[in-house]
Formats: sequence, C-alpha cells, structure tokens
Amino acid sequence: MKLRNLQSSLAACLPKFILILCVLQPVLDVASFWLDALQLSNAPTTALRFAMLAVVVLLGFVLSERKGYYVILAAVLGLLTAGHILACAQWGYGAPLTDLANTLRIYQLPMMTLAFITMVRREPACIESAKKGFFICLLLCAGVEILSVLTDTNPYTYRDQKSVGICGWFYFANSQSAILTMLVPVALCWVLEKKKSMKVFALTCAVGFGVLYFFATRLAYVAMIGVGVGLPVCLLIMKKTQKLDVKKPIAILLVCTAVCLGAYSLSPMEKNNMLVERNKLLKQQDIDAMVAADEAEALEAGLEGERLELARIESAYEEYLEGPTGHFGLERTAQLYDNSTDAGDIADVRRERLNFCKLLLEDQPGLSFWFGMEREDMSHNGITYDVENDFHGVFYLAGAVGLTLMILFLGWFLVRIALALLRDFTHVFTLQAVGCGMALLCCLVHAYLTAGVLRRPNVTFYLAVLLAMAYGMTQKTRLQDET
Repeated sequence: MKLRNLQSSLAACLPKFILILCVLQPVLDVASFWLDALQLSNAPTTALRFAMLAVVVLLGFVLSERKGYYVILAAVLGLLTAGHILACAQWGYGAPLTDLANTLRIYQLPMMTLAFITMVRREPACIESAKKGFFICLLLCAGVEILSVLTDTNPYTYRDQKSVGICGWFYFANSQSAILTMLVPVALCWVLEKKKSMKVFALTCAVGFGVLYFFATRLAYVAMIGVGVGLPVCLLIMKKTQKLDVKKPIAILLVCTAVCLGAYSLSPMEKNNMLVERNKLLKQQDIDAMVAADEAEALEAGLEGERLELARIESAYEEYLEGPTGHFGLERTAQLYDNSTDAGDIADVRRERLNFCKLLLEDQPGLSFWFGMEREDMSHNGITYDVENDFHGVFYLAGAVGLTLMILFLGWFLVRIALALLRDFTHVFTLQAVGCGMALLCCLVHAYLTAGVLRRPNVTFYLAVLLAMAYGMTQKTRLQDET
C-alpha cells in the first residue's frame, strides 16, 4: 500500500520532472563549454549527467509495473559488457575504467528510453511537458548563440582557421547540430498544436530556421529545408484528415524556406564549403609536390615496381595519414588506399579514422569483432582515431553484437510507428507525430553520417525522450483499438 502511494505521488510530479530535465540539458552543455574554455575539469558536469542517468533509471524502475523489462535490459547489457571485457583482455586491457565509462555512454540510450517509457505510461502528460521542454530548449540555445555573438565569445562551428558558423557556448558541433535539428520540428509543431497566434509561430519559425541557417553544418541546412518543405506537405495532408486551417502556417514556412534558399550563397555553410574546396586544392598541390620529390629520389636510387610505388608516396602518407601509416606501416596503409595520391582520399580525416579502426580490428581477431575493442587502442602518438560515424563507432566499440542490438532497438520503434500509421493513419498522423517523426529522422541521419549522437549523453537524452514520445503515441492508438 505504501509503495502504491509512493508511486502515485511520484507519478504526479513526472511532467514537471521531465520539463526540468529538458531545461537542464542546454544549461549543462554551456557549463561544460566554459569549464573547458577556462581549462578546468569537466568532472562536475560529467558527474551530474551520470547522476541524472541513475536517478532517471531508478525512478523508472520504482514506477514500473513491468520490472521484468529492466531485469532483461540489465542482463543483456551485463552480458554484452562481459563479452567486451573478455575481448579487450585478449589484447591487454590498458584503461578498463575509462573504457567502461565510454561504454556506458552507448548504454545510456536504451536505459533512459526504457525509464522514460515507464514515465509516459504512468503519466501521459509527460509527452506534453517534453514538447514544451523542447520549445524552451530551442529558445535557450538561440539565446546562448546570440549572447556569444554579442560578447564576441562565439567559438564558431568550424574553428580551425575558418571561423565559420554560430555555435554558441556549446562544445561539440556535431552534437549541437543533431540537437537543434531535433528541437526545431518539435517546437514548431507544438506551437501549432497549442493554437498559438501566427505571430508566435512566425517568430518560432524565424528562430528555428535562423539557428539552423547560421550553424553552418550541411546536415543542419538540409534539415532546415526538409522541415520547411516537409512540414507544409504534412499540413496539407492533415487539412484533409483533421480539417485543420493550414494556409497561414504553410505560407510562413514557405517564406522562411524561400529566404534561406535565396540566401544560400551567403550562408555560412556555403562559405565553409568554399574553404573546404580551397584547402583541398592546397593540400593536393602539397601532395603532388611531395610525391614528385619522392619519385625523383626513388628513380635516382634505381627503385622500380612496388618499391618505387611505395617510395613515391611515403612522405605524403606520413604527412596526411600519420596514424595508419605510423601504426600499421606504409605498405598496409597504401594497399588500403590503393596507392592513391588524391587529396580527396588521403586527406579525408573521417576516412582515415575508419581505416585506422579497420586495420586495428584486423590485428585483433576473435572476440573483438563480436564485442568491440578498447577505445584506448584506437590511438597513435596521443591522437585518438575513434571513428566519426556513430553506427560505425558502436560497431568498433561494442562489436557486431552491440551494433545489432542497437539497430534492433531503434528499428523496433520505427516498425511500431509504421504499423500504427497503417492501422489508424487519421488518428496517428497528428502534429505531435509529425514533429516527433521529423526530429527522429534528423537525429538518425546525424548518427549515420557523424559522431556525437548515439554516444553523447546530451544528445541521447533528447533521443530517448523522442522514442518514449513515439511509444506513447502508438500505445494510445493500440489501447483505443482494443477498447
């Protein structure tokens, strides 16, 4: 009886709890940025995030009427961890605590999602609080970006000699790009759903499109256009299915989209693209000069055949592929790149990281393929070559088993959403569903193409909330069908 009373009391506080957690995310991100900028330890914010994870999971477990799911999840993650430890131990486990802390970052998504699903089941009003929280977070992020510009402390999205993009006081650009693309569609649909005035919607649209436009990443720009075109299409569909008045919001969205497209040539993203192409040209000239010098020296020494091929690219590979060449040797690296001297190949940092991990996995056969490798092993001369694509990262850190489990976990929600739409399109295809669906799509595209999504606690928080929202919407439909 006491337990039920406690559960009821906690359930009543859940909507406010979810709202507070949402608002805390940009606050913690800003705190982390300044701790790093002031060359102080990030331990306080890291500890707060782990404490938040523990509280959320514990609260979900206490509130759950299906505790068996928590036991199953704990067992699966425990077995996966045991396999990972054994795989790392095969090759010398140099920093187990650091590695396990990094592994926990991968586990955070399923753990928090299960807890948030429990909260949504106990108190459906949590979904409304989450949408409101996303709206507030968008305003906070925009405010931080504006303040960073006004105070001349904007760290830029692309910092290395480019100074391009308004990032604000947020440390990791890829993560912030994914966060913004999740916040914008949810916030826009929430404003429409609450039937706010068109002035409020227009202002939200301007803020949302503005932060994506000036952030400067290609994915942010594509997401902006996707929302600007996709949301009007969805509104036209809902005009027929739900009798909505959509003329004004569609007009606002299309105007904002047209302005951003019209200003494409002036966008920070295009400026960055031009700088990338210029740098690529300069690197190609540098590579060609090194290859020509090495080739002349090799010919003078009488080298020919394969020895000549390796000698002529030695300096270029040591300069632009220092990690793979220094760790695995010139011959193996050159074979992987087919002796290419194209700057688009050997100066591609993302590809270099992927190839480093590919070669490392070849050197660590057996359990490493199934359960992953230690992150510390992905280093050479103090530089970490952890990959820049999250699905690939999950594979190299948690193995084929870990990646399969992650894909099955995310895929279960996608299948559930698809089945709900097929079962009852009219009731499922709502503004809430559209905002959530667009945000999920943007996040998953970021996870496939970049890093800092599935393995960053700030991003996985928003993703976990979105997945719980999707569950809540589809669960409501299923219960309606049963009754």
